[in-house]
Amino acid sequence: MRKFVEDLKRHRFYAPQVAYHQYFPSQEARFAKPKHQLPPVLDGILKRQGIRSLYAHQAAAVEKIGLGKNVVIATPTASGKTLTYNLPVLEGILRDPEAKALYIFPLKALEQDQRKALMEFTASLQGQMKGQAEIYDGDTSSYRRRKMRESVPPILITNPDMVHLSLLPFHTQWEGLFRNLRFVVVDELHTYKGIFGSHLAQVIRRLGRVCDFYGSRPQYIACSATIANPRDFAEKLTGLPFESIEESGAPRAGRHFLFLNPTASPYTLAAKLFIECLEAGFRTLVFTQARKITELLHAWILKDRPQLKNRVSSYRAGFLPEERREIEAKLVSGEMWGVISTSALELGIDIGGLDVCILVGYPGTVAATWQRGGRVGRADRESLVALLAQPDALDQ
Repeated sequence: MRKFVEDLKRHRFYAPQVAYHQYFPSQEARFAKPKHQLPPVLDGILKRQGIRSLYAHQAAAVEKIGLGKNVVIATPTASGKTLTYNLPVLEGILRDPEAKALYIFPLKALEQDQRKALMEFTASLQGQMKGQAEIYDGDTSSYRRRKMRESVPPILITNPDMVHLSLLPFHTQWEGLFRNLRFVVVDELHTYKGIFGSHLAQVIRRLGRVCDFYGSRPQYIACSATIANPRDFAEKLTGLPFESIEESGAPRAGRHFLFLNPTASPYTLAAKLFIECLEAGFRTLVFTQARKITELLHAWILKDRPQLKNRVSSYRAGFLPEERREIEAKLVSGEMWGVISTSALELGIDIGGLDVCILVGYPGTVAATWQRGGRVGRADRESLVALLAQPDALDQ
């Protein structure tokens, strides 16, 4: 990767457009053990998955949650945040089989990803849990919804809209959930800003009142990308006291950050750089600001390199769920070499180890920039994040 970046900086086409280059060095893993021992069954599952020890931030989270505190974990993408809530939640359910957990995600794709990870993790716990994790969203059939109300799963995975529209107004039909609700997990906390965040703040306060009515006081666990004030943000969103964990113990490979200021169209530069990366053997992800640009870039690339037809794809929210799952699966398997996406791939969907992230235009916030850039470099290989400025004032 280092040679590729240096070649770009010397290339007669790219060199005049390179405005800035910074290298972020790799970071060694830091491990720790929680002060209280995890149940042997969970310890065994971790060992079978090749996890001999928890990263420092994971151990700190498990410890604080074990003490009954509301915790927000704000560490970089791919630092293993999922374990920080799955372990305490499963530990609580194993100790009290009646206990329930509510997982709230902003996107349906994240719900599917989380359930898949949970099913793999809890495969050996089926005899010790009353049921399994289930998704309750707009795609859930009326039959499955009725079954879930009749027999509430130990972990219910949903989104803010469903909590607002289907759970809270009909709380008498969900008494089994609210009376035994022990944990509420709010993932991708940094996405709940502006109007969306205001709505969720009210939904959480309504959820608190319903829980009070049924005599439960759930513990909140929130996860966020790296933001400046995670504890303040979590406290304002929920109205509850929080403790924050912000220092990651996860290893990180070196990362190159390249700013390019296009002399002509940023879209032409993005298409050319995308092809350059693929031909150098780097699996590449491009983020655009609009669906139209996503499809336009995809068309240009295939026109220039028709042999890449089965190796690159566009990705956006308008695709059918089955189409999106297929693209994600091909990315994970390595069958797909590159994807041009809207912000739909920004959040924590597991898409495997990619090498290069091309941002066509500034995403609007520093947090979103790091979040998108964090989609690459998930293995022990160096990665590149290239930000291509558009002519508007904010980018410049």
